[in-house]
Amino acid sequence: MPASAPADLADHASTASSPATLSPLRRRLMMALVTGALFMEILDGTILTTALPAMAQTFRTTAVALDIGISAYLLALGVLIPASGWLADRFGARRVFVAAIAIFTIASALCGQAQSVPEFVALRVLQGIGGAMMTPVGRLVVMRHTPREQLIATLSALIWPALFAPVVGPPIGGLITEHLGWRWIFWFNVPIGTVALVAALWLIPDVRGAARRFDWAGFALTAAGVFALQFGLERIARHVEVLPLALIAAGLAVLALAYAHLRRSPHPLLGLGALAIPTFRTSVGAGSLTRMAVGAVPFLLPLMMQAGFGYSPLHAGLFVVALFSGDITMKAMVERILRRFGHRRVLIVNGGVAALSLLSLATITPAMPAALVAGLLVINGLTRSLQFSTLSTLAFADIGQDAMSDANGLFNTILQLGAAAGVTAAAMSVHAGADLAGALGLSGAGADYRFAFVAMAALALAGLSGARKLPRDAGRTLTARPA
Repeated sequence: MPASAPADLADHASTASSPATLSPLRRRLMMALVTGALFMEILDGTILTTALPAMAQTFRTTAVALDIGISAYLLALGVLIPASGWLADRFGARRVFVAAIAIFTIASALCGQAQSVPEFVALRVLQGIGGAMMTPVGRLVVMRHTPREQLIATLSALIWPALFAPVVGPPIGGLITEHLGWRWIFWFNVPIGTVALVAALWLIPDVRGAARRFDWAGFALTAAGVFALQFGLERIARHVEVLPLALIAAGLAVLALAYAHLRRSPHPLLGLGALAIPTFRTSVGAGSLTRMAVGAVPFLLPLMMQAGFGYSPLHAGLFVVALFSGDITMKAMVERILRRFGHRRVLIVNGGVAALSLLSLATITPAMPAALVAGLLVINGLTRSLQFSTLSTLAFADIGQDAMSDANGLFNTILQLGAAAGVTAAAMSVHAGADLAGALGLSGAGADYRFAFVAMAALALAGLSGARKLPRDAGRTLTARPA
């Protein structure tokens, strides 16, 4: 759908047909299945981090060389997510979701049997292909079959894997590797995937969208742009060099070409009409800055605790538990808060508190009482969870059922790139903090990480710019009580 047709999208938002009737039990079970699939997809992007040294011994290489296994998986996700909506519309959501689980499960089993680095990397790409179809299609099905008055609670529940999986992945991977061997990281996916496949055949409705030709030019441009940008962001987070800078520049240039193509194509891979809607545009635009900032905490916190303060992984992990206790606690309150205060006010007020909370994490030192540190982390978990949930529900507040496929694909693509950009921003802030601390003659454990938290607080404040431009009743279609 061309971006020049906001009126069509507005009509969809107001006249979209109601979701197909599903029993409450089936809807809850389907929600659990999709949430679990999302958790597994995100988990497999980070779980190998602590297993790389053991894998390197098996393959007779270095842990750094094996890092490509993590990159290959994430790149496959980013490249293929934009096509997930078309696949669901063309072949049916149930068929695509089941096929995705099967591919993911088979690839996991084969990864556990890999005997060489090239074989392992190829199988990780295959696993990423399954993941790229699995969770976006699952999210799309859930949103299409959730009554609008229940969408806040549904989308909030879909957020927790994105908050939780990136942090628990490395310790789970380390635990499995130490006691069972790294191959079991992948073999554990097999029974889980088998159960999920059977459940999907029963739970996922066999629905399709409007038939349309596949946009090969749009796919090629989008895939090339996402690949270059995501690969460049990932590499520059480790070392600022010419090649990743060139990749980032090339990725942005190709994505600009993709945007121009999608705007004028009569049958685009991803319709851009959702960008004409203020609520969606704010969520994926300025809202991405906020996601980058608050999403950097799980990356920065364990590193500061271990590399900066010299804590053991277990000691650092206990503080992470405090962070996620705040995340989980907020889940039960999101809907009531949004119905009481509205999306715009929550984004502005809670966003400011979230920025202050990030700033407070810059004051943490090894001498600070553990109870006070835990308290700061709980507050940060509460605010980041509310901000994530508010932004995610706002994105689909004014999107009708007919436009959901394109909006979901666009949202997930931007979300994937934003996650990579957030880690890059956090890592580069640490490097800059180290240089700044040296130049100013500052010292102290974790000084570079404390500078990074200050930078993330500033980024979170910058993300509030879009919220202030929203109408006061933004998101009202979700928070209004049914008549």
